[in-house]
Amino acid sequence: MKLFNYDLVKNKKKTFVFSSFFIILSLIGIIFSTFFTSYKTPINLGIDFKGGYELRIERTCEGKCADFSPDKILEELRRNSSQQNLVNNVQLKFLDKNDLLIRSKSFLNPQESEKLIVDIEEIIGRLDYDNLVTREIGPKLGPKLLKDCAISLFVSLLAISLYINFRFDRKYAFFALLALFHDLFIVFGIFSWLGIILSLEVNSLFAVSLLTIAGYSVNDTVVIFDRIRENLRTTKDDFNETIQLSVNESLRRTAFTSITTLIPLLTLLLFGSYSLFWFSVSLSLGIIIGSYSSILLAPTFLLKK
Repeated sequence: MKLFNYDLVKNKKKTFVFSSFFIILSLIGIIFSTFFTSYKTPINLGIDFKGGYELRIERTCEGKCADFSPDKILEELRRNSSQQNLVNNVQLKFLDKNDLLIRSKSFLNPQESEKLIVDIEEIIGRLDYDNLVTREIGPKLGPKLLKDCAISLFVSLLAISLYINFRFDRKYAFFALLALFHDLFIVFGIFSWLGIILSLEVNSLFAVSLLTIAGYSVNDTVVIFDRIRENLRTTKDDFNETIQLSVNESLRRTAFTSITTLIPLLTLLLFGSYSLFWFSVSLSLGIIIGSYSSILLAPTFLLKK
């Protein structure tokens, strides 16, 4: 008795409709982000790629911390601070009620940052200077890092393309790459929407997650395509039935591998630091989408009408 017996042929149209829906949704997000947002890029780029100055500090509250919105703090700063030009370039964001993120497009010298923190402390209460973290990305380094990440992704995809073309014939290679671009495009589109809805900014870890997703997705697809080619050599059954059989034989292995990989990522999501949270979200989405495309989408491309 088979534990898994998915009807790939019967659900071919549903698979294409499902994937098309998310591709179109991702495309809409990218277009909207590019033309109808303040940052005018396909995805909301963070300080790693744009450059600037970032400071993180925690509040120390006795009991429950009072609620303050970033807009209210900035309003008080503009009203009372002596550094008006500096305040106009500052952005504030609470990562949680106790963790305050301060950003400036321009570099802050020690005196300016110290005065800014003191002004904020007078508004929201005591701050924990022992947990003060600062980071600066120069105006030239940010765009260079963005360029280097794009080149790394391109070179990796090119190397993957050459490997798949060598490993399989052109038809298999084309469909494996199509499934790979499907995975990356949807993850990119989801984060484009997160930038629109939550003002989420991506950093260099997002580029790392895309590279990891690419390798994971291709590996899964190669395993299933290998099983398909092996069964096609050893059986005289109908072509579509052989592909469906191969997918069902590989489904349990691929599903269990994905679940095993998701367990440590779930741990990072629940107990990891904020800096790794969205990296873990990106990887988790990539593994789920990549497993779906390897198991269902890529083999569906091979089916005959």
